[in-house]
Amino acid sequence: LKGREGRGRPRFPTTSKLDHSPNTEIVFSSESADDQKRRFEAECEFVQALANPHYLTFLAQRGYFKEEYFVNYLKYLLYWQRPEYARALKYPQCLHLLEALQSADFREALASSHNAKFIEDQQILQWQYYLRKRQRLHENPSAAEDVEESKEEKGKE
Repeated sequence: LKGREGRGRPRFPTTSKLDHSPNTEIVFSSESADDQKRRFEAECEFVQALANPHYLTFLAQRGYFKEEYFVNYLKYLLYWQRPEYARALKYPQCLHLLEALQSADFREALASSHNAKFIEDQQILQWQYYLRKRQRLHENPSAAEDVEESKEEKGKE
């Protein structure tokens, strides 16, 4: 991250002047189109890095999650949950972790590498389940219809 300040920490925008409502477009008027593109790419890369629980532990152990400016930056990044931004993400699980990072308890728990390992294990299990389910549906497309019918029947009960 560029823009280091005197304490050796990156400089992040604050959320105090930003409106994050779903219908608001986030634009910094003083930026050129190239600057906006670079900021978009840098923020996209950073948001996706949040999908790595070991990177989150790295940040927690170095005290980033205790700094108000960094917590504000995480709040600011919530705009990535909006569909027009989320579609640019390759690792959508980063949005779940970004949401969880809004909790001080979660940020504190990430200082333990055991918790990072647990999150990593859960991600792997979810990916395995998703891939097996996708493969079954690809091999037997009518199974998808059966699943939908059973969901509808359970909803009626």
